[in-house]
Amino acid sequence: MTVTVEIEEIKELMTKSLEIRGISGEYADFMVSDYLESELEGHKTHGISKFLTVDAGLSRRKGDMKLVRKTGCYAQIDGNGELGHIGALYGTNLAIEAAKEYGVGIVALKNVSRYSRVTPYARKIAQEGLVGMITNNGGPACVAPFGGARGIFGTNPLCFSFPSGRGKPYIFDFATSQKVWGEVRQAMVEHRPLPENAFIDKEGKFTTDPKQAEAGVPFGGPKGYALCYALEILTGAFVGAKMGKDGKDEYDLGYLFLAFSTEMFTDLQDFEEQVDHLAEEVRACPPIKPGGQVYVPGEIFGNKPVSERNQDFIELEEDVYQRLKRMSVSLEGGYENNRLLN
Repeated sequence: MTVTVEIEEIKELMTKSLEIRGISGEYADFMVSDYLESELEGHKTHGISKFLTVDAGLSRRKGDMKLVRKTGCYAQIDGNGELGHIGALYGTNLAIEAAKEYGVGIVALKNVSRYSRVTPYARKIAQEGLVGMITNNGGPACVAPFGGARGIFGTNPLCFSFPSGRGKPYIFDFATSQKVWGEVRQAMVEHRPLPENAFIDKEGKFTTDPKQAEAGVPFGGPKGYALCYALEILTGAFVGAKMGKDGKDEYDLGYLFLAFSTEMFTDLQDFEEQVDHLAEEVRACPPIKPGGQVYVPGEIFGNKPVSERNQDFIELEEDVYQRLKRMSVSLEGGYENNRLLN
């Protein structure tokens, strides 16, 4: 059963929940906007029900993050158990600074909890007039190799962002699994089956029962599998984190933030004019379906921050709403830390 709730109330409940847990100011505002934007775009796997897992992400905070190395255009961060959103913002800002000075910024991050989507960080890079590329290990082991019956890889998202001369940047954000692992949690929350042909059980057979899901499968057959595999290495061995079945929990995972200055090979205005022109060509492409529309990736969902949306109410599952209310006044109410609900 769902309930209709004012968005301002949801914002207030989330903000109070974070304050009780020691997160306030710009970090709290950023997190609230991120989860709400996901919910409003229909990405409920990364929305309010995902927010209910935040306690797991706060369980190992030890103090300040450590800048392990910073040499020229690259840096490595040990998050020291920090909340993923905070670690990712730090990594993004370092990549931006390096790209503006050296043309390229490459930042590796490990030992933090998961954040939600990659989109907000990639957007931040593009808003600085830079090209962004971000990836992370979406594990631990929850995606089977092509033809396999056990999870070895993470969902391993990849996100590109490009500045536009018309305001809103172009952001292409996608997992390399057929569906994100959060789909399992969301199916349980909504008491519905999983999408077909996206998850397998312990025998390697496709299942739509979220409680029987053992692993997801890569998107795009062997090609998507190869991409998922490559990102496992880039966010594992390359950044000094663990990968495959060696990753036991989210703090073992790795994250990689890259920013590129367009000024290395062209100028920003020319770059923006060309990418905007390409977008217009895509939108003008004749659709296969009469009366249809061809979109630029991400465009169909709007890709708008919460502050730019004209919407006053939101539909939430009753249990999610009640849990959020409990979290706003106590350290209880969130989901327990287990594999199905992460």
